[in-house]
Amino acid sequence: MLSTVLLGLALVFAREPQADQTAQLQNQLNKGAGKTVTFPVGTFTVRTLKVPKNTRLTIGPKTIIKGAPMSTPVPVLELQSGVKLAGGGLIHGNRTKRTRGTGILVHACNGVSINGIRIQEVAEQGLQVSGSKNITLTNVQVNGCGLKGIDQYQGINIVITQNVKITGCRVENAQHGIQWWGDDTNGWCENIQISGNRVRRVGGGGIWGNRGRNVTVSTNTVEICGDVGVDFEHSQNCKAINNTVRDVKNYGLAVFFASEGITFTNNRVTQGLTSGHGIGLLGDGLSKKISFIGGSINTKGAAACGLTTIGTNVAQDVLVQGVRIVTEGSGGIPIRIIDNNEFRIINNPLISGANPAGVSLEGSSRSVVEGNVIVHRGVDKSQLGERGGIFVFWRSPEFPSQNNRIADNTIRGYRTGINDECWGNNNSNNVFENNTTPNLVHRGAGGAWGGKAVQNRTAARVAAPVEIKQ
Repeated sequence: MLSTVLLGLALVFAREPQADQTAQLQNQLNKGAGKTVTFPVGTFTVRTLKVPKNTRLTIGPKTIIKGAPMSTPVPVLELQSGVKLAGGGLIHGNRTKRTRGTGILVHACNGVSINGIRIQEVAEQGLQVSGSKNITLTNVQVNGCGLKGIDQYQGINIVITQNVKITGCRVENAQHGIQWWGDDTNGWCENIQISGNRVRRVGGGGIWGNRGRNVTVSTNTVEICGDVGVDFEHSQNCKAINNTVRDVKNYGLAVFFASEGITFTNNRVTQGLTSGHGIGLLGDGLSKKISFIGGSINTKGAAACGLTTIGTNVAQDVLVQGVRIVTEGSGGIPIRIIDNNEFRIINNPLISGANPAGVSLEGSSRSVVEGNVIVHRGVDKSQLGERGGIFVFWRSPEFPSQNNRIADNTIRGYRTGINDECWGNNNSNNVFENNTTPNLVHRGAGGAWGGKAVQNRTAARVAAPVEIKQ
């Protein structure tokens, strides 16, 4: 135990609080390599301290390790394999004078744990883990990353690393909150559990990453982000469970860039007047086998949808089941699918406060809309046939909105209940069966319509009127 020795050093250092104390502290760490070391109370200015393998280092809540002024991209604290770092101590990046570098670096390590450490005022990443395995981060607090001219300043950044647990951490005022990043050349991030963390006031993504496999994001709170809340990009076999997302600029939940096997379960997204969509599916490449099950989406922005697609052929084989979606803006549609196919929209309560569409399939074919309760709770001022509680719209020969099944839905409060707007090709082959709807509108007079309407009824249980739009 080196506490007594280091306490003596602290009394000497206290006389010169601005002095570079790297050599003395590093010497004591080297002597205690593989043992238990406790830093004394005080503020210690260092260039970089390297904690030797298998050392248990405690930095208490009244101890500050402060980065010395410099412009070299090096960490304040660098850990080696087997290190156990604990305590409520502060790693201070001194970013106004130390204009490069991270707070804590874990590189090419195995079996490192960090518990209860605070990291503040760092020019680059607060905590960077790269090329490592079996890493545990618990109750780490990161606040204040970034400096003008710096490209990367995530709070917690996991790069090409496997078997990671991040639990109970707090990240605020950084470029991104908690990020994983893999690549096809050097390897993916795999087997990562991110649970019970809180991320707020970051400029970009809350909890997100690229090239992740078997990543689970659960019971986190993400709020006030400049881009996305929880987001998977180029990722496979990942889960987001029981997360709460509030007030992010673009998408509360998102899937980008040919991801596959992504499941969202019982997440809650609340987007205020200046925030974006609830769910976004977008990016180059086709994402497949994406599921949204349970939970809720509430959006208030003027054009904020509950779920929307951006781009052609960005998503396919998507399930939306049991998600309560409420949109309040005049341009906000609970579910809007544009130029993407094979969606299953099943048993969702969908509520529009202003927009005259509830489910909008614009160029979407081979989709199923079944068992939903779709309600307009305001006053629908649209004209008959303009939109509809379920709106199916021919966009182009490539995206004709054909061969869809619309069945067992209940539609209330819309001027137009169901609308097969197959203006480009009346032979839609869409089937509308056993829906409760105020009416059904379609193109194709004189038997030219190729769709099928079977046993649709009004709320009064009489046959739903069919209107033919010329």
